[in-house]
Amino acid sequence: MAALNSARLAMSAPDKPAAQPTHDPIEELAKTLYVNLCSRIYSAGGEKPQPKAVAQLSFKLAETFIAANLEFNPTAIAAREAKNKASVKLDSVQIDFGATGSG
Repeated sequence: MAALNSARLAMSAPDKPAAQPTHDPIEELAKTLYVNLCSRIYSAGGEKPQPKAVAQLSFKLAETFIAANLEFNPTAIAAREAKNKASVKLDSVQIDFGATGSG
């Protein structure tokens, strides 16, 4: 009986789309760096750093790379400039509401 009730609830519940995580390029790059660094560090002999220290280094490297990419990569610079040109600056928009009311 309980299985039947839970099946009814599942069927009558509205389908909500799962919340999509935000896209964080720094986190994605840091994760890739972390996996690659760990595979090299922990497969070699000798003293090993703490995994948390490797993660911290991965995030610092990712942040630095993203900043340098926007500074030195011509493709990234062009994309940023195109995005800035396409965006509307609301501070510079002037609307005369008095002209729309007369007529």
